Amino acid sequence: MNRELRARIMHIVGAGVFTGLSLALGCQDGGGGGTETAGGTGGAGGTGGAGAQGGSGAQGGSGGQGEVGETRCFPPEEVRANAGAGGAGGAGGSAATCPSQYHPNPVSCVVYEHGRLEDGQCCYDTNNLGVGACGRPFFVGGEPRLAGVEARADWVLAAAPDAPLALDPATRAALAEAWLADARLEHASVASFARFTLDLLALGAPPALIDAAQRALSDELHHARACFTLASRYAGRSLGPGTLALDGALEAPTLAGAAASAVREGCVGETLAALQAGAQRSHARDPDVRRALDRIAADEAAHAELAWAFVRWAVARGGEPVRAAVARAFDEALAAVRATRGPERAGIDAAAWHDHGRLTEAERARCHLDAVREVIAPCAEALLSAPPAAPAGIADLDAPA
Repeated sequence: MNRELRARIMHIVGAGVFTGLSLALGCQDGGGGGTETAGGTGGAGGTGGAGAQGGSGAQGGSGGQGEVGETRCFPPEEVRANAGAGGAGGAGGSAATCPSQYHPNPVSCVVYEHGRLEDGQCCYDTNNLGVGACGRPFFVGGEPRLAGVEARADWVLAAAPDAPLALDPATRAALAEAWLADARLEHASVASFARFTLDLLALGAPPALIDAAQRALSDELHHARACFTLASRYAGRSLGPGTLALDGALEAPTLAGAAASAVREGCVGETLAALQAGAQRSHARDPDVRRALDRIAADEAAHAELAWAFVRWAVARGGEPVRAAVARAFDEALAAVRATRGPERAGIDAAAWHDHGRLTEAERARCHLDAVREVIAPCAEALLSAPPAAPAGIADLDAPA
């Protein structure tokens, strides 16, 4: 429930305590829906130098979701403004060049791929990476990095049942696509936590945070396998990840930069992922899906707690410069959440979609807006208004170091 997770996070940001406890969660908290609107303006794009991450998204929701395979075109200057010089893949400001990928919204699961210049516009194929939160994405140069998909059985936890699923072909294909998108994101989260662990070591973080990050990596590996298993079941063949490119993925972290990334990827992304997985679980009837979502919801809640604990520690250690970076990151990420709303999937069995653990786009958007209003925004306000805490014994992280 939203109230439970908010209480856990408030305990962390107010008292600096991280216990690693997880919760049974969901976006349904009774009453109260809809005071937020989905039409917010995305943050301004970065202008930064090579390798700098761009801003939080295009204005007016141009970073919104599209159907898989749909072609979307953007003015080249908009792509550069919202991706930043680094995020634009070295476009270098030339209107005659489009980056190969465009990802204007840091908390959306939409990536525009195969960029090409057509009639003066940067045109892309839409790759909607699941109708939902991305959890903890693996960003490199401001863009999400994902592995491809291969026919392989070693990532599948259990063989598909012999009895065919009683689903129409369109719904079954859509379920395979959605769970495969989740599997790719969970697989990328393994790399994200591996990098986060290295960043913690580089920044001199307390051992409780490092230990939690290592356990989170193992959790994400299980999530990826569970999602590949479900995707394989609906696809009717064994699927797993291909290679994951790591070039440019490791840079020397700064405390402010690491804290801002943790806000986007953890405090926002994983809080949304935990609550959304709980909402998906509340609809699901398929036993395999329910088991997978039970663990994903609980684990993502623990990962969200880890992110909030790290940011609390970073603000206490780094003072006003880190606090300012964290405040900007919350502003940009929450504006992007409010602005993201995509089309509904057409031609599928809505009841079966729920039964097999998926939300409609309207449900996903409402879940995210409720999470912002009831959990993330108040917890961010509490974190940013809390007085800096002096380091104490950090063995159990009883206070931020």
